[in-house]
Amino acid sequence: MMTYRRALVPAIFGALLLAGLLWWAGASTHALGLPGAARFFGPDEVARLRAWTTPWSTDSVASGQFTDPVGAPGQGADYAALRETAVRVRYAALVLFFACGAVPLLRRLSGNGAGRAAVAVAALWGWGIVAAVLAVTVSAPWMVASGGSASFRLLPRLASEMAQGREVPVGAALVAAAAAVGLMALLKRGATPSPRPDAPDAAIARLAATLGTAVVAFSLVVLSNDRVAGHVQTGFTGTGRLSEPGDLLRQWIQLGAWTMPTGSGLGRWLLYRLGDVVLLALVWWGLRLLPALLDRVTFPTFALGAVAATTLGVVLNGLWISLLSYQASTGGPLLYYTSVGAGVSAAIVFGTLAGCAGALTVRLRTRTRPSTPPSPQAQPA
Repeated sequence: MMTYRRALVPAIFGALLLAGLLWWAGASTHALGLPGAARFFGPDEVARLRAWTTPWSTDSVASGQFTDPVGAPGQGADYAALRETAVRVRYAALVLFFACGAVPLLRRLSGNGAGRAAVAVAALWGWGIVAAVLAVTVSAPWMVASGGSASFRLLPRLASEMAQGREVPVGAALVAAAAAVGLMALLKRGATPSPRPDAPDAAIARLAATLGTAVVAFSLVVLSNDRVAGHVQTGFTGTGRLSEPGDLLRQWIQLGAWTMPTGSGLGRWLLYRLGDVVLLALVWWGLRLLPALLDRVTFPTFALGAVAATTLGVVLNGLWISLLSYQASTGGPLLYYTSVGAGVSAAIVFGTLAGCAGALTVRLRTRTRPSTPPSPQAQPA
């Protein structure tokens, strides 16, 4: 078992590397406005790349809202300062969230072997994506306020801001996770491994994984249906700036979007549903392995692992949907890289619930499991 102090070093290193990679991507936004970029990528793909990198850019946005904002003419400098504050909060929250989640994951998943290292990389990869989404979410109020517009309602604008900046962290988080786990392996070299407690029975692990996967399946199968999404979108109405919370609510409860098959496209509909099956299989597999991999089953670590597994499942599902969309297209590949990152907010909510359900199952079943009777001692002759 690693100590918290030893796990803190690779966690902070991974957090700073993730922040540095996203800062580098954001600093390249202005280069996309050069004529050569449009000729190389094409105007549509340049616009897509700019949309991905702008949420992580620290440069001042060349927009009229910062020179003559709607509803507050002449206050452009103040609104530009609000955006600078939002960017600072975003990067500070990114480092904090990644480090706080990486420390328990690295500590509880420490051990020898390439398989355990691969699992640690996967867990930190998923958590890095989550940390970026949480950082954007925390900084969204400042970013909304920097728009200087009094004509739009608050909750839809918050939902729009929270949904940005999710594509670039998918690749950056993988690099940061591999670097953090590699540094952890270097720091552990020469250390004496401590004895690990007995892992729960396979039947207990399977039961915990099944219950946790059922929680995730509720969002994926029930809440993500188009009819339910329509009711959520139109069922909450009102007046004032806090009305229309449908966009914000759907973002945090729906892992995907699907509709019942219509017409003769049943085969293609099943192909799209294959991504959902992979998502649930990955969640079940991750929850099944966690009791054996963790040196101690705790609610925070189990929830972190479940969130990471659900997030990676959402990313793989999005990649599969983007691939199917690209097969029937004639445009560039970046134009169809659209679904990756969608659903991560719901993965945070339902992954946490799934992890808590799995950890509770393991703790209760392990507590009530009868202890192994001691072996009979030989009687003296």
